[in-house]
Amino acid sequence: VTTRDVVVEADKAKEEAKYNSQSVTVITKEDIARKQGKSVEDVIFNEVGVTRTVDAMGKVGISIRGADPRHTLIMVDGQPVLGDVSKYSGNGDELMRIGAENIERIEIIRGAASAKYGSDAIGGVVNVITKGPKDAPSVQLNAEASYHTSRYTSSNETSAMPSNFYLRADSGQIGKFNMSAWGSKRSVLSVYANGRSYNTNNGWGEEFKPSLRYYGDEKNVGINGNYAFNEKHKIFFTINHDREDVERKNKNADPNNSLAVTMEPLIGYKYNGSVVKTEI
Repeated sequence: VTTRDVVVEADKAKEEAKYNSQSVTVITKEDIARKQGKSVEDVIFNEVGVTRTVDAMGKVGISIRGADPRHTLIMVDGQPVLGDVSKYSGNGDELMRIGAENIERIEIIRGAASAKYGSDAIGGVVNVITKGPKDAPSVQLNAEASYHTSRYTSSNETSAMPSNFYLRADSGQIGKFNMSAWGSKRSVLSVYANGRSYNTNNGWGEEFKPSLRYYGDEKNVGINGNYAFNEKHKIFFTINHDREDVERKNKNADPNNSLAVTMEPLIGYKYNGSVVKTEI
């Protein structure tokens, strides 16, 4: 009996994950495309055992199998991105800043991995692998806009049109050098507190709903490239500039108690800043 050729394909990262002692999940770029996530945060919180936490200040944390968020190690391209006191609150906010379109794969380790990654990995590890320069010239453009309304009361609505934009260009292989550049803008939506809204009818002049987390715009621009001196020696570099403009409003008074609502001040938090990251 003569049959046609049988082609067997294997994913290197998924094959290596089979030999780890911990439970390991590898989310490929094809998986990310199917999930339609806009940031790494949108993708990983659909995974079993990975939970989003929000503290009193509106900062998002990542809990793996119920462990404290500060015991989840966050890495980008194998390098820890948080240290000192930053890891104790808001480690999930770092993943909100990374656009999903620029990700090659995400590796999630559930359970203690301190023997390999240190004391920060008592709960688990999230390792984000970004896309490197491609060998062939290419241009990628993703654009999206959506419309939604948020009902405060039976007679009052607000509307918003969040937008997402991603542009990437690859030079392809030019001799021993290749490079890519990208830019993106994403809208981070708020997560409203259930059953609380304030407007002129309950004694407060500004109409809003308290948000459990920060919301606003995330913008990224960056370049990366590599130069091959020979088959065994290469130098790789990446420069990334992140800018975020986010805010959060909060009030704890009972919306039905006009006096309490009027007396309690509106608490507003806002962050508008940028950071530049380089790696060689």
